[in-house]
Amino acid sequence: MPRTHGYSLKGTRCFGLHDWQHKGRINVIGAIIKNTFVTLSLFAGNINANVFHAWMTQGLLPKIPKGAVIVMDNASFHKRCDTLQAIADHGCQLEWLPPYSPDLNPIENKWAETKAIRRRERCSLDELFTEHVSYVQ
Repeated sequence: MPRTHGYSLKGTRCFGLHDWQHKGRINVIGAIIKNTFVTLSLFAGNINANVFHAWMTQGLLPKIPKGAVIVMDNASFHKRCDTLQAIADHGCQLEWLPPYSPDLNPIENKWAETKAIRRRERCSLDELFTEHVSYVQ
C-alpha cells in the first residue's frame, strides 16, 4: 500500500525519494554455522520443494563438512524424500525443530538482525546482501 502522507515545511509539497510500491516477492534461503552465514540465495517468488532441493544439494551440502548437524523447521518443502536422502548421503545428521517454535531456531535471530540492517540502511535485498554483506556476516 503506498504512503499517502509525509512531512514537509508548511506551504511546500512533500516529495519522497523512495518508491514504496511493492516490487514482488523475494525470498531468501540461508544457513548459518556459528552465527555466520554459510550460504545465501535469493529467489523471486515462493519457495517450493524443487527450489529447496536444488538449494540444498547445490548450495548448502557442498559447503558444509560431512557429519554436520542440520537443523530445520517443519516447513512442508523441507520434507521431500530425495532431499532427506541427499542429506543422509552426505553424511549429515538431521534434527527437526518442534512445530511452531521459531524461538528455538538460531537463524531467526540472524534474520531479525538482517531485517534491522535493511530498515536502517533503506536498501533492497539485493543491495543488502551485496553492499552490506559485512554487516550481515
